[in-house]
Amino acid sequence: PEDDWLWHNDKSWAIGEFVWTGFDYLGEPTPYYTDWPSHSSLFGIVDLAGLPKDRFYLYRSHWNKEEHTLHILPHWTWPGREGQSIPIQCYTNYPQAELFVNGVSHGIRKVDPAHKFLRYRLMWDNVVYQPGEICVVAYDNDGNERERKTIATASSQCNIVASTDRETLKANGRDLAFITIDITDNQGRLCPDASPMLFVNVKGAGRLKALC
Repeated sequence: PEDDWLWHNDKSWAIGEFVWTGFDYLGEPTPYYTDWPSHSSLFGIVDLAGLPKDRFYLYRSHWNKEEHTLHILPHWTWPGREGQSIPIQCYTNYPQAELFVNGVSHGIRKVDPAHKFLRYRLMWDNVVYQPGEICVVAYDNDGNERERKTIATASSQCNIVASTDRETLKANGRDLAFITIDITDNQGRLCPDASPMLFVNVKGAGRLKALC
């Protein structure tokens, strides 16, 4: 997206963009063409289930002029990588932000209009992984704190948590409820490295129409 945005921001004759694709879709399993169970595209802004990927927030930070975006990546659960460097990025439309790892500052980064990538994100390249908590504090141009986001290392004790986008269904045979299943630890923190096999049973009048 940065390649397109450079044109839009700097060239008065550039009038828009076309994204391929907004949603992942079945078929064309780029780039894993022969590797089952890969069976869909992987370059959408959201996945097959409609869940936003990290890249979603890069687009949001650029497209949404009405609200602020502050999104940290990657997650901060990396057992076995203690002491290794893990770069941290932040997708945001705030002009500057500061990174803290377990309360220790790793410096303020500012948007750099002269740099292709740093124009649209903030980056801390040499962050050494240690379990605990990372926090990004966003500031305005005058240095006033405006927002902060925190990610903590998840424990190995995981639970299954299901949530739905509605509590009732119309009895018309066509209405759908979208139920999201999260794997979280006992503090409610997402377990990003969890990979249990999940099985779904539906009781009552409802029917399972699709699972992703």
